[in-house]
Amino acid sequence: MSSIPADLTAFLAEKRDSREYRRALAVKLALQGYLYDVISDMLDVTPGFVSHAKKAYETQGTLGLTLKHKGAQSYLSASERQAVLDWLKVQQEWSVSGLSEHIETTYAIVFQSRQSYYQLLAEAKITHKQAQRANPKRDEQRVAAKKKRLSIF
Repeated sequence: MSSIPADLTAFLAEKRDSREYRRALAVKLALQGYLYDVISDMLDVTPGFVSHAKKAYETQGTLGLTLKHKGAQSYLSASERQAVLDWLKVQQEWSVSGLSEHIETTYAIVFQSRQSYYQLLAEAKITHKQAQRANPKRDEQRVAAKKKRLSIF
C-alpha cells in the first residue's frame, strides 16, 4: 500500500460535492492498491469510473476531480433582476404578459420559456395564477344572511 499524496488528503478533508468526494475516494483507494472491482462495489460505481477518476487525477491533479459544469449565464444581471423584483412589488396588478412586456421594453430581453417569468413572480412572492377582482359567485343576500346568523352568537 502506497502513501496518499497530501493534495488528495487535503481535497478529501474539504467540504465537497458528493460526486467530487466519491471521485477522490476512488482515487485514494486505487492508490492504496485496492482492486477496481472492490472499489466499485464499495462506492457503488463502475470500474470505468474508478479508472477515469484515477487517470484524471494523474494528469490534472485534484483539479481533474472537480465538477466542470458551471451552469448557464443568466439573461438578467443581479442588479437588473433586483430592479424587476422591486418593480413587481410596487405594481397594483400582476400578470405574466405584463412582466414579459416590462422586461422586453426595459432590458430588451425575451425569455425562451414562460417558466422564467413564473420564477421571477415566485421570487417576488406573487402567484402567477390569474386572479379575479371579486368572487363571481358572490351573492350579497346570502352573505348578509350568514353575517346576521353569525352575529347572534
